[in-house]
Amino acid sequence: MSPLISVIMPVLNEAGSVEGAVQSVLAQEGVDVEVLVVDGNSSDDTAAIVRRLAEADPRVRLLHNPEVVIPAGLNTGIAHARGEYIARVDGHASISGDYFKRALARFAADPQLGAVGGLRTGISVTPSGRAIGLVQSSPYAIGDSINHFGTEYQLTDHASFGVYRADVAREVGGWDPNLLVNEDVDFDHRILGAGYTIGFDPDMHIWWHVRDNVPDLFRQYRRYGRGKALMVRKNGPSALRPRHLVAPLAVAGTAALAALATRKPRLAALAYSPYLAVVTLASVKAWNSRETSEPVSAATLPAAFAGIHYGWGLGFLEGYLLGKQPRRASGKI
Repeated sequence: MSPLISVIMPVLNEAGSVEGAVQSVLAQEGVDVEVLVVDGNSSDDTAAIVRRLAEADPRVRLLHNPEVVIPAGLNTGIAHARGEYIARVDGHASISGDYFKRALARFAADPQLGAVGGLRTGISVTPSGRAIGLVQSSPYAIGDSINHFGTEYQLTDHASFGVYRADVAREVGGWDPNLLVNEDVDFDHRILGAGYTIGFDPDMHIWWHVRDNVPDLFRQYRRYGRGKALMVRKNGPSALRPRHLVAPLAVAGTAALAALATRKPRLAALAYSPYLAVVTLASVKAWNSRETSEPVSAATLPAAFAGIHYGWGLGFLEGYLLGKQPRRASGKI
């Protein structure tokens, strides 16, 4: 018999996608699963949908997260998990049918492996959202974060939609409820610190719903930036990678060029032109990487790159220098 995998799914107002997310877990091939959907006081029909799913399949359980925030929900899931392994799957995503089967094979091959995650692909039903999905799979947007574009199995520092040995997750103390964002990166940082490794398997596929417009994308990444900064303040320089500094430096540099433009506009424009060239090149590469016949908004591509760069960079500076917290709810600053 396959070891049980306890899938923790923190949700808040996911009525439009939670059923598909749960079904993608229940449809996993060759593994035993339980799905712990942890609801953070949803105001829509999320809880009712999950209750219906639980009535139809005893592998589904609805849990309550009165604190609302994601790490608290994940810890609630750990407390109720019965599996030898635990996994995180969000309520606005789905995973490939062999996701957990592949994860278990990786664990069997490497006793030192504490976690393994897959390849994230952004999806949307709108042309602008599809463009944003392409941008979020570009190294020009997110640096060397391979869980967005990697092609080979390798060890890494973060498991996207990770599958974890349950004893390792408990050993490091679960997720930090004081971190409203980047709680997963902090969790993985502690797993590495405890002497375990983390794997990335590009054949473990994740499809997640992205923001459908650039203003929402900017707010999302500003929130991420604040969360990352607070995680770095907690863990120190060891939690930083070179890619984390690029966007904050771009924000600071652009502010300096804006000041210079009041006195020497041509020089400021010349100094800014390399960034515009890089964004143009990145947009062309993203456009050429599309694999769908559905319409994609070409005009959204450069705006989305800028939205990620400036949103994340601004948020990081606010969080690191000023200690500003991200809002509790996803999608807000």
